[in-house]
Amino acid sequence: GGDWQEDNGVWHQNVFAYYLSISCNHCEDPACTKVCPSGAMHKREDGFVVVDEDVCIGCRYCHMACPYGAPQYNETKGHMTKCDGCYDRVAEGKKPICVESCPLRALDFGPIDELRKKHGDLAAVAPLPRAHFTKPNIVIKPNANSRPTGDTTGYLANPKEV
Repeated sequence: GGDWQEDNGVWHQNVFAYYLSISCNHCEDPACTKVCPSGAMHKREDGFVVVDEDVCIGCRYCHMACPYGAPQYNETKGHMTKCDGCYDRVAEGKKPICVESCPLRALDFGPIDELRKKHGDLAAVAPLPRAHFTKPNIVIKPNANSRPTGDTTGYLANPKEV
């Protein structure tokens, strides 16, 4: 994001960029489960939001409802897929594969209360939606260039041109 500004014939830029690793946030109040007509998208007792691929009818309502775009339609399989939090690995005492394989060690996993104690409780930066909509189980350690949620400084008016 950013732009160029002229000041007495001299141009200055304030271009910025930052990266977010966004997958499913296994929200406390997931929008995707509320719109699923088959019940395939559901929240497990351990808190993971998963899709039962045998029950999913591929209507894509969950994708439309999720403000993070986590559920994705798999053309080959004919149903929705998404991060399942590696719940099998977690049950074995391991961390999700994305956490273990992140080359920059930028990801962490654990009980959300412990993560919030360790890293703070920020759960949204631009371009993410406000956290109160779904109460995502995510903690973001903001980049120095990050903007608050709702900020449109880096908004792309026509992403097809990029």
